[in-house]
Amino acid sequence: MLLGDVIKMTDVFDAFVLLGYAVITHLLLVNFILGLSIIIPLMEYYYYKKNDQDGKKILKNMFKFMILSDLFAGVWATWITVFLGGFWPSVTYIATTDLFASLVIALIGILIALPSIGIYWFTWDKISEKLHVLIGLFMAIGAIMVASGFNMIFAFIDDPVGLGSPNYVYKQNSYFSIYSNPLYPDFTLHRIFGALTLVSLTFAGAYIYSYLKNRNELSKKSAIVFIKIAMISLPIEVLLGFIYSLELISNTQYIANQIFWPLLNTSHYNALSILFIIFIIFIFFMWYLLYYLYFSIDKEKINKIIPLTLSSLAIITFILGEFLNDYSRYPYFVITGNTGINASQFINNLTYLTNIWYIMSYTISLILLIIYIWLINRVIIKNKGIDA
Repeated sequence: MLLGDVIKMTDVFDAFVLLGYAVITHLLLVNFILGLSIIIPLMEYYYYKKNDQDGKKILKNMFKFMILSDLFAGVWATWITVFLGGFWPSVTYIATTDLFASLVIALIGILIALPSIGIYWFTWDKISEKLHVLIGLFMAIGAIMVASGFNMIFAFIDDPVGLGSPNYVYKQNSYFSIYSNPLYPDFTLHRIFGALTLVSLTFAGAYIYSYLKNRNELSKKSAIVFIKIAMISLPIEVLLGFIYSLELISNTQYIANQIFWPLLNTSHYNALSILFIIFIIFIFFMWYLLYYLYFSIDKEKINKIIPLTLSSLAIITFILGEFLNDYSRYPYFVITGNTGINASQFINNLTYLTNIWYIMSYTISLILLIIYIWLINRVIIKNKGIDA
């Protein structure tokens, strides 16, 4: 097909992949935001109780990272919103009707989190530490509400409990019937502890690398704090992931068969199961690296590649997990047990795209990611810009 050829949006796979790419990128950024929104106030309270002024210095850089991540997450959120409204209008309709209650929770969370982030930053060292920690608590509550609201969408497309349209599967009249979804409680906790694990592993590796490079005791202190957080959050996240897998086997058999077929002894071969095995290997390898670095941090001979490997694996494993959960539903968009509602039923067939549209979408988004990484390097690593 030539560059200028017209692609009708019934070419569902391209639209599905483009949406999935935007969603996974957005989720990576917002999980950093969620994790840091919880960890930063907790660390500030810890340093406040210890009267550790040096420990507080590192929090500002972490908060700068969160602000930049929030800025770029907003760009991807806008992309997703426009893309859903223009090319997946049926999904948008369901999200704003059957899932209206969960969207309200998420919007209230946004209204709490965004002002709290601004107030938290501009009142740093200008108000009492107790009041500042309290503002941070509101920031964390808002972030958790956002995750709790939007996670219902992901639980819903895995098991559409409460779907009110007679053209689909379930019909319930209450807006709150969606909360009877068996996947939702564990999936939400899975998201929260996943964010804590992503942040703690990524920053643990980054600060250990910084310590090995510069022998800065503040970096070592921060690394140990993040390692201890990861030692708590990682096993909880693994347990929640195991429970979530059992719930998929019970309620969302199509996805379970796509990912777990060697364990389920079915003939439903799919290459995704190989990625799942790699995903599990990565988790246990991160576990090993975490404890290895904790007990070896004072040793002179630690290779700097090891902590960088931990940070990189945390990000790669997160992306791989999201890819498995999202792509395993194709060619369906909403899963109903052993089958599903085909993605083609949700697409806007009146909209046309050209190949150049796809190319420009990926190109612009990659440029934005490069700018994001450049700003992280400039603001966080080189400590320039966004004055305290």
